[in-house]
Amino acid sequence: MNAKLLAMNLIRHIGDRVSELGQPIDQLSGFGAQIDAPSEEIAYSLLEELTERKLVTVGNVVKAFEGSTFMNVNLSLDGWEEYDKERRGKFDGNYGFIAMKFGDERLDAFVRDVVKPAIKEKLGVDLVDLRDVEQAGIIDDIMRIKIRDAKFVISDLTHDNHGAYWEAGYAEGLGKPVVYMCNKEKFENDGTHFDVNHCTTIAWSTEDADEFCSRLIATLRRSLDL
Repeated sequence: MNAKLLAMNLIRHIGDRVSELGQPIDQLSGFGAQIDAPSEEIAYSLLEELTERKLVTVGNVVKAFEGSTFMNVNLSLDGWEEYDKERRGKFDGNYGFIAMKFGDERLDAFVRDVVKPAIKEKLGVDLVDLRDVEQAGIIDDIMRIKIRDAKFVISDLTHDNHGAYWEAGYAEGLGKPVVYMCNKEKFENDGTHFDVNHCTTIAWSTEDADEFCSRLIATLRRSLDL
């Protein structure tokens, strides 16, 4: 469990609701699943800790057998500052995000068996895609949140996938480090779109996975100043 990311999920949840309501939340309860918490108990404990740290303000807590209800919930000035930083992509959730076309067996296997393990081993962070997210809500909004909170973004351009290009552009606009990858045969024969053909793009092939991983990790280390 990434406690730092979970705390930001809760700050975002409160900030979004207060912004929508135009006033503090009268009653807040049963929000564990909405912030991707392992349990309601952990979600409640986190809210109490954020209150103690003066990022969240709570008027009163009503405890009942089925759980606690938090009354008159809002963000403090410091809490709103953290909320704004997250929306501008200034929060680091300590994971990487990969944008790619799904359903290509060779690419899926390469990312699953080669790219994700290499990044976990060498950088100590998980690399996630939207299939790893078990979160309720509109998929486009969830995707934006995952990119905003990512430490870096990798975009695979093998299929000229419009989504992968869009997600990379969104990350670039937020100032996130973005690294491009592309199947070696496609890259050598067709290249990539002219808007990114001047950007660092690492060609991959299943026959030379070790060389690819070495270049990818070195590029990420430079991009992240590690």
